[in-house]
Amino acid sequence: MITRREFMHGSIAATGGLLLAIGVEETAFAEGAIAERVGARGVFGAYVEIAPDGTVYVTCPQSEMGQGIHDGLPKILADELGADWSRIAVRLPTGDDAFINPTTKRHRTANSESTIIYFDVMRKAGASAREMLVAAAAAAWAVPAAEIGVTNGRLEHRSSGRSAGFGEFAAAAARLPVPTTPTLKPANEFTLIGRSTLRKDTPAKVDGSALFGIDVHFPDMEFAALRRSSAVTSKLVRFSRESAVKQRGVRDAFAITDGVAVIADSTWHAMRAAAAMDAEFDETAASSVVSEAIRTRMLAALDDERATVSRPAFGGAPYDRAATQAAIAAAPVKHEWVYEVPFLAHAALEPLCATAIVRPDSCEVWAPAQQPDRCRDAMAQITGLPRAACQINITFLGGGFGRKWEVDFVRQAVEIAKQRPGRPIKLTWTREQDFAHDRYRPAHIVRTRAGTDRDGRILAMHSRTTGISMWKYQGRALPPGMADPFASGLLINDRYDFPNKVVDYVETPDPIPVGTWRSVTQSMNGFFSESAIDDLAYATRQDPLALRLALTAKDERANGLLKLVAEKAGWGTKLPRGRGRGRGIAYTFGFDSYCAQVIEVTVKKNVVKVDRIVAAFDCGMVVDPRNVEAQVEGGIVWGLSAALNGRMSFANGAAVERNFDTGPILRLHEMPRIEVHVVRSTAKPGGAGEASVPPVASALAGAIQMATGKRPRRLPIVDAGYTIA
Repeated sequence: MITRREFMHGSIAATGGLLLAIGVEETAFAEGAIAERVGARGVFGAYVEIAPDGTVYVTCPQSEMGQGIHDGLPKILADELGADWSRIAVRLPTGDDAFINPTTKRHRTANSESTIIYFDVMRKAGASAREMLVAAAAAAWAVPAAEIGVTNGRLEHRSSGRSAGFGEFAAAAARLPVPTTPTLKPANEFTLIGRSTLRKDTPAKVDGSALFGIDVHFPDMEFAALRRSSAVTSKLVRFSRESAVKQRGVRDAFAITDGVAVIADSTWHAMRAAAAMDAEFDETAASSVVSEAIRTRMLAALDDERATVSRPAFGGAPYDRAATQAAIAAAPVKHEWVYEVPFLAHAALEPLCATAIVRPDSCEVWAPAQQPDRCRDAMAQITGLPRAACQINITFLGGGFGRKWEVDFVRQAVEIAKQRPGRPIKLTWTREQDFAHDRYRPAHIVRTRAGTDRDGRILAMHSRTTGISMWKYQGRALPPGMADPFASGLLINDRYDFPNKVVDYVETPDPIPVGTWRSVTQSMNGFFSESAIDDLAYATRQDPLALRLALTAKDERANGLLKLVAEKAGWGTKLPRGRGRGRGIAYTFGFDSYCAQVIEVTVKKNVVKVDRIVAAFDCGMVVDPRNVEAQVEGGIVWGLSAALNGRMSFANGAAVERNFDTGPILRLHEMPRIEVHVVRSTAKPGGAGEASVPPVASALAGAIQMATGKRPRRLPIVDAGYTIA
């Protein structure tokens, strides 16, 4: 059985030590509450605990979904602390308010922001712990604190020859005031930041001891599965409890908000009974959900002049639609293209799952969740308990990609557990339910119009996008006349320097649930914006790289990155093997990071083989180069899989693709060679997990265009008549 103490903090807390977090006063997290929960003495917060044996336990505030944040953030803290990296142990987070970021006022893992928003927080936590240890040692040794050095987990007073490990002074340090403005190291004194190390979570993930949501187990656990309609939206009309409970291993069945819950002795028994039970749903509200009808409505919306104007992504003067349209009308040469992307599923390998226990005075959940604060809000709403009585423990995530940003599966587990008070209830979705009831990346269609002079200089560009509003679906309000930023943001790359640009948006509502998908708005708008630049290059007989270099001449980082990727990929050199070979290039900026890619393909008889992908990446200061490379590679694989095969289509109100057989992901034999070149920089850290996704589709389309003379403007590539080698 997993106890709360084992899950959160192991057994060392009871032995005494230093437990520290920065920003306690900002989060209003009570010392007594932490002390009661973990049994520790001298508690200041939540981030770092130093045991008497010198082991430093760092609780990472962010969810670990494979991105390596359980190495990155502890490494930042450990560097400032002066710790021995081999003595660092990393703990999974809980949903405690102590982990709310003091800047964003949220506790979430999304938008590639973990390093961005916690870089200073973790540095401050490490530096404060260091200064407290030094102060404790200085008092014990009766020497000035300024004379004590901290290196590799030890405190040293060189003139007297005294030294001690962190553990010797941990308890004394815990009783000292937490510095409000600790002195931070200059970057040239970093010993861990910027250096690659073996990931702390690798051994546990290799030997199977890592705790994912699907692994949570209690001896008295009951298992739940759902019976839901296959339609994207529906209402339960009736169900037969008797048809479920007569099945082997079934204990109960009852209605919940999203369908019928079946409780059984195992997940397998619950799923079998849920599938076999007699139930009826009203699917009328989903009757309009038919892919071709949706596409027809979106194409018609491109001519709707009631479109709302987007705001520039990076500030500056508001877009002037009238001036841009006039500039295009007056331009000597006019251009127009239409681009399309489909709905996409997240399809994380770990199914949606959550374990909940509801008691009269508390509610506790174990789940692979990206947004603990929203989970706790939902738990309190369902149970009627105070938020402080609701606790979520975050496990490892077997993939998130934005799907586990949603809290529907946690809400369902709590709603079910409420009907079985005191019992741990583990809810697991089927793979088919994951596909059928996803929060899909919305389909979008974009029309881009541009005007150039006869020398190919861009005079104006107008892009109009249409699709379902993710912003509205999440219940967010927009000021009158403002475009959905999820739909229109970064549709025109504001890092490109050309005059008269405008983006506007026409909402085309449909009852399809939508949500954030890895790289959010950029996943689609990177394809649209970079495809337009490529199309302009070919239409004006310019080299695609040369045009981008001209447009980024005032942005040193972007321009340098394009030159780097061109050099590494051999842009402009002859491709081997002659006919059917092509290269494409694309560049995007997002998540405070720059990414440029060159893709090489071979196309023979409409069979596309992706041969090579070269990426250059600038995310500012790099915490762990090898992990950044891995994240860039992972983003490329994700983007390539979607560009080649990814789609969700709908018929009769339900998703057509229901599992990996009909919604395939990239297989190992389809993988190209990937090269990643990470720029070392002293700039402020940016995100790495998502920034490499957006350029992929456009660079791929550009490579096919060079190889065949035809550019695919509608994704996925297989829908343009190609097959994948």
